[in-house]
Amino acid sequence: MASYPDYRLDPSPTPEGAGAARERWEHFHFELARDDMEEAYHRHPDPSATTLDPDARDDLFEAVAEESQLLGFWLAWQRAGGFANLEHAGWNRATIYRRIRRFRATFGVHPDQYQPDWISLDLHKVWGDRIRRRLQPDIEPDEP
Repeated sequence: MASYPDYRLDPSPTPEGAGAARERWEHFHFELARDDMEEAYHRHPDPSATTLDPDARDDLFEAVAEESQLLGFWLAWQRAGGFANLEHAGWNRATIYRRIRRFRATFGVHPDQYQPDWISLDLHKVWGDRIRRRLQPDIEPDEP
């Protein structure tokens, strides 16, 4: 089992980290046309999710949570090379089948056929880096 550093001695400045994700969210929503924001959220445009109608906010973040979990599954599927390798890595068959079903219900396709247009994977790089680190443990992973 991997041992991870104790980051309590080197904490992030805030729970938001450097705030890059929040800044991108706010920038995008500030840039939308006022009419589009009002139509989408039925209120005055405000990039802060905390000011959204509670039902709209709950729907938004429920979808974010579900989709992010499924995208994590999709990434694991891609990195592992599919069902058999996930199972070999210790995933339970029933869990894999449940996630495939949820994935297909959410994204409309099997995780093997899904390719979002906003995510680009370089699996050869990931797999190659993993092999190089196994062969030469001193190698630091490339920065993203």
